[in-house]
Amino acid sequence: MKLIDSVTRPVGQPIRMYVGMIGKQKIHILVATLFLLGSFFLSQAVLFGTAVPFFLPVWALARARFRKYLVWVFVGGMLGSVFLGIGQAVIHLLLIALFNAVVRFPFVRKSVPLTVAGCLIVVQVLWQFVMYAGSPPVNVQLSIGFEAILALIMTFFLFIAFPPVDRIFFGKWTPERLAAACLVGAMATTGMSGIMLGHVSVAGTLIHLTILLAALVGGLPFSTTIAMIIAAIIGIAELSFTGMMAVYGMTGFFAGVLSRFGKVGIVVGGGSVSLFFLLYDLTLPLDSSHFVTIGIATVLFLVIPSSKLEPIRTVFYPDNQESTEKRQKWLAERLDEQLSDFQQFSEFMSTLVGGRGSSRGNQEEPIPQAIPKTCASCFRYSKCWEAQDDDMARLLFEWESTYSMTKKASRHRVEDKIKYKCIRFNGLVTELEEQATTRLLTGQLQHGRKMLALQLRDMSTHLDKIMNEVKEDLSVYKPAEDEIAKRLQEKAIEYFQIDILSDERGARRIVCCIPEKRSDFETDTTVAERLILPVLEEMYEEPFQVAKSVVQQQPFPHIQLTFGSAVRFSLDYGIVATAGSESFQAGDAYEVFPIHDGLTAVLLSDGMGQDLNAYRESRKVIRLMRECLDRKMDPETAMHTLHYMMSLNGLDDMYATLDLALIDLQDGRLWSWKAGSMSTYIKRGEDFLRLDSESVPVGFLPSLSVEAKNEQLKAGDIILMMTDGMFNGEIALETQEKVLYGALDKYGEDDCDKIADRIVSEMERKFGAVADDRTVLVMKIDHVLPEWSSFTPYSRIIS
Repeated sequence: MKLIDSVTRPVGQPIRMYVGMIGKQKIHILVATLFLLGSFFLSQAVLFGTAVPFFLPVWALARARFRKYLVWVFVGGMLGSVFLGIGQAVIHLLLIALFNAVVRFPFVRKSVPLTVAGCLIVVQVLWQFVMYAGSPPVNVQLSIGFEAILALIMTFFLFIAFPPVDRIFFGKWTPERLAAACLVGAMATTGMSGIMLGHVSVAGTLIHLTILLAALVGGLPFSTTIAMIIAAIIGIAELSFTGMMAVYGMTGFFAGVLSRFGKVGIVVGGGSVSLFFLLYDLTLPLDSSHFVTIGIATVLFLVIPSSKLEPIRTVFYPDNQESTEKRQKWLAERLDEQLSDFQQFSEFMSTLVGGRGSSRGNQEEPIPQAIPKTCASCFRYSKCWEAQDDDMARLLFEWESTYSMTKKASRHRVEDKIKYKCIRFNGLVTELEEQATTRLLTGQLQHGRKMLALQLRDMSTHLDKIMNEVKEDLSVYKPAEDEIAKRLQEKAIEYFQIDILSDERGARRIVCCIPEKRSDFETDTTVAERLILPVLEEMYEEPFQVAKSVVQQQPFPHIQLTFGSAVRFSLDYGIVATAGSESFQAGDAYEVFPIHDGLTAVLLSDGMGQDLNAYRESRKVIRLMRECLDRKMDPETAMHTLHYMMSLNGLDDMYATLDLALIDLQDGRLWSWKAGSMSTYIKRGEDFLRLDSESVPVGFLPSLSVEAKNEQLKAGDIILMMTDGMFNGEIALETQEKVLYGALDKYGEDDCDKIADRIVSEMERKFGAVADDRTVLVMKIDHVLPEWSSFTPYSRIIS
């Protein structure tokens, strides 16, 4: 057995570990190096021979957007200042102290460039007054003014060239940002004039390389502009070399002219200018060091891959989207035509299958009892049909009710009664069977036609949604991410990436990445909850919530926020189910499940009987109904389909009630479909609402008629659904409802489970336990409030 200390480790393991750590922090290291070197060279850049205006602008930029790199800015700036002299380092320290003192005030932060210029003027005036005993020369005063103006301009360009850290390397380049970056780079090169690597000038290499790259990505206009900017800055920094302005300007011009020939043409155009001026003007500093520097810059230019410069090239040569937009418009028009044709076809088929001119609608009118022909020709007609007791009509109606049942015992009992009264029994029964069979087939045919019409309507609706989504994707040229980005920019909210993972209403999911917090009062979700959430809610017209907040370190430190569709209401429920007094097995079944976060389905079924078969039948109804709803079938179509399947079951005489409720937790609305089920009760304060239905159970009759009812819900509502075993059929319904309302009033503040249990106990105590199964489902609706809300659901703000 080896101890842990004696285990030999690979020699390269520590090296690989450190390399991995550096790889994870490469962005941080790169930005820190950029600020270190940039502040070092800018702090010792001297213009007009006396002005040193560039350290404080870099400090202001880092303090506003890159606080974690302030140490690197301070170290680099102080080292550069020391090279100019101890006095310059002291001046820079005073500038930092004054700027940090005044920038704390809100009115000063509104214009950072003016603040930088003001601090520089105050410190320099006081310093020069002390140095010159209260009377500085005029040229010194002018230098202070020039230095303040240059610092103001430099601050302005620094804030344009350096957006927050998340967009330095991954943000979109714009012409303004590109020009500002080139100007800042040219300013930095003025502080590198004394750095030589053998015969190679670092500043000269960067200047020539920048001109060549500008010609490659922007052509003649951009290369000439960059070359003239660099030439002007170099001329201001070193007045003795103003002749080099012409060299740099002509280098950019000829490199841009020959850019059509690729990199070779750019190299030839840029190098030929120096050769020409070498022969034309011997006073220019075009020595061997200059040509070696150009050679090194040319080699670097040829080595850099052109693909790395593609983001900058797209600034000057954006893709032409005109032909693509025309194609999308043509496809959108074609989809409109196809969609219109299909809608007309589906309407025609629905009308053809469903029947024209139907005045009944969804309500089935009772068919009057017809006198059989056998009875009309019988000599005992008056005795059977004109008597006051109307016994024959009642027996025939009872026979028709038992005819569709698969169990024949009930029908045989009725036939025995008819045989006792009728002398032409055989002929009457034959005629009744023919009429009943005809009505049964006609009812099944009508229900099948209606079900097919509803299915055609649903298919049309689904295809309509699909084609509209495709049409919307084609006709809207800017995706939803761009629209959100536009709204965030209008609100001045910083971000760098937006991704929409799901765009379904009620189940939307959006990921937004924002910079990490920069102030002590901010938290990970401050910007999300107070600024971004209102933007999303206004755009989509539905509530949102911060589903997840994660601080990511790769590829740079940022906060990744996940927004999801929120609901305005919460649903809590409790269920109590008991078997009848004469059985151990209940025939009731129930299920509560979410279709999505904003929509909850509630199913309650009562199978006929109190045995295991009744429970299986009710569970079968629940399972089939849930499968239909999960596949986004319309509830009315689903109930007709379910009834059709149940009515075709000829093995046994089984049917079940069905109570379907859809609760929209976003809009606060209850939709109810009932097939032979009990009423739904809603308690709202001191008022009670009742949703009724006269539909028969599914599978009971050949045809089915269901009607949807809806009710707007409010916070604090209590919804009660139950089976018929809760009420005693021998006692008036109004009397039992009063007891039910009293129990809800008395125990309405308890949990849903306790309320359901109390209702069952109270009804049994008042009216006794019936022999049927009992199921009570109690639901409570309440507001959903964010954790940071400072008000309660019962405050006046809600009302």
